Amino acid sequence: MHANPAEAPAHRDALPARMRILHAVCHSHRRGSEMAALELAGELERLGHSNRLVAMGPALDGGRDPDLPLLGRSWREGPTQLVSLALRLRRLLSQEPVDVVLAHGSWPAAVTALARPGHGPLLVWQRIAMFPDRLWAPPRRNWWAAVARRFDAAVVLTGEQEVELRRLGYRGPAWVVGNFRNPDRFRAVDRTVAAARLRAELGTADGTYLLGAVAALSPEKRLDRALQVVAILRARGPLVHLVVAGTGRQRPQLEARAEHLGVADAVTFLGHRDDVEWVLGGVDLALLTSDTECMPGVSIEALMAGCPMVTVPVVGVDRVVEHGVTGLVVDGFEAAEMADAVGRLLDDDEARLAMSRASRARRDRFSARAAATVYVDRLTAALDGR
Repeated sequence: MHANPAEAPAHRDALPARMRILHAVCHSHRRGSEMAALELAGELERLGHSNRLVAMGPALDGGRDPDLPLLGRSWREGPTQLVSLALRLRRLLSQEPVDVVLAHGSWPAAVTALARPGHGPLLVWQRIAMFPDRLWAPPRRNWWAAVARRFDAAVVLTGEQEVELRRLGYRGPAWVVGNFRNPDRFRAVDRTVAAARLRAELGTADGTYLLGAVAALSPEKRLDRALQVVAILRARGPLVHLVVAGTGRQRPQLEARAEHLGVADAVTFLGHRDDVEWVLGGVDLALLTSDTECMPGVSIEALMAGCPMVTVPVVGVDRVVEHGVTGLVVDGFEAAEMADAVGRLLDDDEARLAMSRASRARRDRFSARAAATVYVDRLTAALDGR
């Protein structure tokens, strides 16, 4: 069942009965799927439905967001944490019943599947990324097949994710609803003001191009690839500076890698930022270097900020980044190929400006408000059909 948020009805003549929805997310921070869950919940509230959110654990840096209360105290994922979280979630559901549990991501899905009472709410798995290759070897495959069977429905970002679920033996409905963000927080971003603010914060010299990466500092994001791009470009002559917004366990390794490549002075790790719209608004180009993604939310954020993006060809990114129009999608995953693409755009001010304008003109195609109406239709129909 395919649904494009942009094609959702702008007006509903009659709203369905008030649904009580619990959103289970991974970390207590405003990034990635957690940000999507918060914005979706806000739009569902606007449509008259009750929403609560709960995080499986704190942010990777130990942070806690008051709007994402903790179910557990650790960000680690393992059998002990799984059982503990499942027991806590089951207790929560018995004390405060809901109609729907929407599990955003694989770890919340595993907890939700184990917590499921005999007769309880509709369970919906909101897929985030593609499955890693290691999942397809037993016993992991058997475990995730069992998890999938516990869900009544799934929301997938692309058809590729549905194929993965079917490969696991999942037979329930899979609703294809593309990724989204609330464009309102991006509308006030003036790129000239944002650039001046960011350059003042960094103390970068005039004539230095700013590259931006917004990502968790984790292995699959391959930020070492972004560091290699900086090293290649610096060797060729352009003055570039990379700003990285995000936290994670890989920061020491990435800092050491920057030192090894001789670009430590050209890289700033900003840590967690609640103002990524201003970070993306302030850089000349955004980079996406991950090994695996699926219609990544950061590509939508860059588009809404009017920031051209250069990206590797992960699944679904071409639904957002139109090659040659709002950015460049390189053919492969090599740092040298990405550096070539970045260099071409840095040499062409007019192309970057045109891409920026084209990006902002498309920001409402991926709005959370439109997506929420699709969720209401799907969830209401699923509840009515039980």
